[in-house]
Amino acid sequence: AMISLVLKAKFFALHIKNLTFFCSRQEVQMLKKGEVVVYGSRGLCMLKDIAIPPFLSAGKEKLYYQLSSASDKSAVLYVPVDGGEDKMRDVISEEEAKELMDHLEEMDSLSVSTGKKAEAEIAEVVKRNDAPEMLALVKGLYKLRIERTQNGKKLASMNERYLSLSEKLLYPELAFALKTEVDKVKKTVTGTLNRVLQEAS
Repeated sequence: AMISLVLKAKFFALHIKNLTFFCSRQEVQMLKKGEVVVYGSRGLCMLKDIAIPPFLSAGKEKLYYQLSSASDKSAVLYVPVDGGEDKMRDVISEEEAKELMDHLEEMDSLSVSTGKKAEAEIAEVVKRNDAPEMLALVKGLYKLRIERTQNGKKLASMNERYLSLSEKLLYPELAFALKTEVDKVKKTVTGTLNRVLQEAS
């Protein structure tokens, strides 16, 4: 009986230890209110709350991150806490943002395909929403627009749509990293690209 009691005590202590470890891991992994992240193709977002949203039915309650988007002020985004961090990434650092802006002139532009495959390829870039790749896409689309303008043509509506979306996602992240205004970033990027690409054409 004594051995059985000791074994039960050891099992209980191990169970408590594992439970504490599990809870501490959950606490470390969980984002905190006020944190700013990049949520896929939704772009720069701030974590406003961690709660059970009202749209869940009884018996299916679970915690969600409630995010507000910098690119769409009216949007409220809900992301399940379980696995939510896998869909988000950190905002690029100030150093990385400065590096991108300083090398905008000489950086390679993304080659934009034409035809049926074009939209799928561009959509994948936007879905990944990786800042350097997005800036290369913006440069590639500006280059294509200038080339078509010089030939008396307009940029295809699909390309215009993705250019607008790419800028909408990219500039807030750069501005946040650089601690400046979105309009200032946009003015710098568009001014530099138009000047450099016009000179090169």
